[in-house]
Amino acid sequence: MRPLLFFLLSLFISTTFSSCGETERDQDLETLTAREVALSYHVFDDALREVHRFAMRDSLLNDTGIVQRFNSCIEDAYVSDTVAVFPLYLTINYGGDTNICDDGFNRFGVIRAAFSGKYLNKSTVVTVTFDEYYKDQFRIDGTVILTNLGLNSDGYMMFDWEVIDGHITGINTNITWEGEHEKTWVAGRSFESQSNVDDDIFHIEGISKGRNSRGNTFENEITNPYVADYSCQWFTAGTSSLDIPNLEARRLNFGLTTECDNLLIERRNNTYLEVEIPY
Repeated sequence: MRPLLFFLLSLFISTTFSSCGETERDQDLETLTAREVALSYHVFDDALREVHRFAMRDSLLNDTGIVQRFNSCIEDAYVSDTVAVFPLYLTINYGGDTNICDDGFNRFGVIRAAFSGKYLNKSTVVTVTFDEYYKDQFRIDGTVILTNLGLNSDGYMMFDWEVIDGHITGINTNITWEGEHEKTWVAGRSFESQSNVDDDIFHIEGISKGRNSRGNTFENEITNPYVADYSCQWFTAGTSSLDIPNLEARRLNFGLTTECDNLLIERRNNTYLEVEIPY
């Protein structure tokens, strides 16, 4: 009887300590990758929004002739020439790290954008780079290439959106990220509303890949378009599949409604985990 009791006690202790020693990756409850994929989309989409806002309100880069209104955190912004002879180079300087923008976020450093033609013209290529640029505590590096594809069969303007050598660093954060996407401008492009950039809505489809802060690789494919509603800082809808080596495939969901928040749901089989984008 005693040997049996000793065996059962030993098995219990072994199982207990084994389960306590398992990491979230061992238990397949890892959410870091989902959070960092969402963060990557957020910061690079945000940088494009900053360029979009300026381009839509500058008559050299656009045909609207709308008077530019600077964001309160921008120290200075200028285009390389005073006539529409392309390429033109846009510089947006957010200054030091104490400036708070109109949307409540902190941006500092410089965003540069080279325009091969007017922003709304088919085949125009906009190349965006960064110079010591941060959004809040995250430094953003890499090259973003936005190509105007013209109007699709439904009359919506489309862009090819490519991120090359994307890199996001911060406290306990070191992400590499790149992707190829199509952006479809589905609302807010009418002449009457061009002065109100906040009513612009884009649908984003495509794939991305990278490496998270723990060194694990991932691939992400958008399965239902991410909705970038410029009245909200975060994507308001959309789903994607997330593949991480040696883990079950995940499904990321930004929501079925247009609620504006920094949350998404990560699903693994029948396990649902709420993930907060770190903003």
